[in-house]
Amino acid sequence: MKRMFILSLTCLMIARAEALLCPSNFNHIAVGDSIKTVELKCGKPSKQESKLIPPPTPQEWTYYIPQTVSTGSSNAQQGTLKTTISFDANGNAINISVNGIGVGASTICGNSINLGDNTKSVQAACGKPATVNQAPADDSSNVKKDEETTYIYNTNPPTTFTFKNGVLVDSADAK
Repeated sequence: MKRMFILSLTCLMIARAEALLCPSNFNHIAVGDSIKTVELKCGKPSKQESKLIPPPTPQEWTYYIPQTVSTGSSNAQQGTLKTTISFDANGNAINISVNGIGVGASTICGNSINLGDNTKSVQAACGKPATVNQAPADDSSNVKKDEETTYIYNTNPPTTFTFKNGVLVDSADAK
């Protein structure tokens, strides 16, 4: 009986973790709710922004990692190792190259990066890339672009809701 109670309580806490609160009236909303549902429960936002997001395309990020180079004398010089990571259209690393040599994983940035890592984990390990080469998006009329809408509520702290194609996908308190 005690185990069943603990299991039920745990499930309830997990379910509640997905629930969000409206910033001004504390009504419950959830990821997956429509814009209309959020407006009915939370009211109109203070500010609304919408933009079309083209479908993702392959990218290549380039980093120049500082390295100390010994010249054989007592003077050491500062140099760099060019590191590139290529991502597929889904944002997963498909190639890592350090000074022109392909590797499956590297700790060149300090933390490990591996083939298959996504762009967020590579950026967390290596920081912002020096350059980003991106394939041009297919702008033909038959390619559907996603619409991203941001609602900003001027509460303290300000609260932002992000919708993709009219469905709530994210919430954040601006800090």
